[in-house]
Amino acid sequence: MSALHLRAAKSIEIAGSIVGGGLIGAFHHWSSGPDSREDDELASHVVRIIRLGDRTYVVNETGNVRELRGVLARHQRTQGFIENGDFVLQPQYDKLDGRVQLDPERSAYAVEVDPPQGQRETVYIDDRTGMIDRIAYDQDDGIATEDYYGYSVFHGALVSAREVDSNGDRAYDVTHYTRRVVVDGPIAQSVFALPASTVVQTDKPVTVPIREEQGHLYVPVRIGGKEYTFLLDTGAQMIALDSQVAREQHLNAAGRLEVAGASRTGGLGFAELDSLQIGGVSVPVHSVSVLDLSAATGGADGVLGYPFFASAEVTIDPVSRTMTFGKPGSLKTSGAPIAFDNDRGLIELPGSVNRVDGTFVVDTGNSTEMLLYSPFMAAHPYVVPLEDRERPANNYGVGGSARAAFGYVDELEFGPFNFYNRYASIMMSDRGAFADRFDAGNIGMGVLKNFVITIDEANAKIYAAKTAAFDDGRFRRRTEDPGVMFQ
Repeated sequence: MSALHLRAAKSIEIAGSIVGGGLIGAFHHWSSGPDSREDDELASHVVRIIRLGDRTYVVNETGNVRELRGVLARHQRTQGFIENGDFVLQPQYDKLDGRVQLDPERSAYAVEVDPPQGQRETVYIDDRTGMIDRIAYDQDDGIATEDYYGYSVFHGALVSAREVDSNGDRAYDVTHYTRRVVVDGPIAQSVFALPASTVVQTDKPVTVPIREEQGHLYVPVRIGGKEYTFLLDTGAQMIALDSQVAREQHLNAAGRLEVAGASRTGGLGFAELDSLQIGGVSVPVHSVSVLDLSAATGGADGVLGYPFFASAEVTIDPVSRTMTFGKPGSLKTSGAPIAFDNDRGLIELPGSVNRVDGTFVVDTGNSTEMLLYSPFMAAHPYVVPLEDRERPANNYGVGGSARAAFGYVDELEFGPFNFYNRYASIMMSDRGAFADRFDAGNIGMGVLKNFVITIDEANAKIYAAKTAAFDDGRFRRRTEDPGVMFQ
């Protein structure tokens, strides 16, 4: 490496193009001392990551700003540990796995890197050049990889000409091409300034009716003066439109990317939509996902996911069948506060099933009581007794259906609450949202209907207040009727 005359750069700016999913976009990266920023833009889908010392923030396509504190924060720490070369200087956090053949042209040494407060990742070091050929890490339902090709030295800084990011499905790979590099040039401090997070446009909280049907909650939404029905879904990381609605609104969806639902499925595109209206209030959107929802949401025209909850503070009352929302901090909260991780645009909170700890998604888009994901079940095969997993079942979502089995959980615990005799779908998928590697499962409306829930994304907390109809299930009795689980 010293033969390349490398030196520590005070600042570096890298720009180039992105190609993937039938789209062409651009990226721009700045780094100066402990601060950095990276913007990735594909069509209307824009993601910005800002690191300020030890703190990392994400700005999504809607303009919502959140600080990473959980699983993605650990990933960012490891990425920085690798990029800065600290994994070489501190080998006590490394483990040599051996030599592997990445492809016919590249043979590498695999090194597991597991720094303090980070996430274990694998670095593949080229056995000829000593350069990093690949970084691999757990992501959602599989292993994500970043492959680097064509290193060059620019005024002492080592930069790859091409980076290929993959989730294992090569048809959806995204490639970054470096076009411009500036080393030790001036970078204005304003580049690293955090923007104000987008919020709903209302001076006071607004209450709207919600409709409950077969365990799902639906909200009336207006787009372009026309009324639609959207699924209220805290388990969705996006605001989505059905492709038919996009056509009615003359929105041109670009790209053909992949979405993880009941399985991985293609067909996801992005379209520009400035806002939508709920109860006469403008909700900022900017970029909306477009896909076929006809078989996934009970006939809903769209899905209200994370960007809506990030733009507002929201109270859901399943008894009065109302939703109240306003600017963050504008609602009166009641009930038990429960902190959660929103790094991935989900409400992920700690809990346990049958005294086995895990992390669970609070999912208003799931009509059942709970799901248990396949990686969690593989790690804890007896958390639900085998005799309680007798009947096959299917669970439906974006991407179709996923194989599952009926099961019973004696006790579910989260926050200060305990539920008993819960019905659970034991998922058998090895791809899609139900094969997530970080979560044990999700908690659906079959449990959540016992609470009035206030979601405070800005402070990563939910408040759960028991309804008058609260029932923890301790007196439930299982039946032998295959069509009736409890009575």
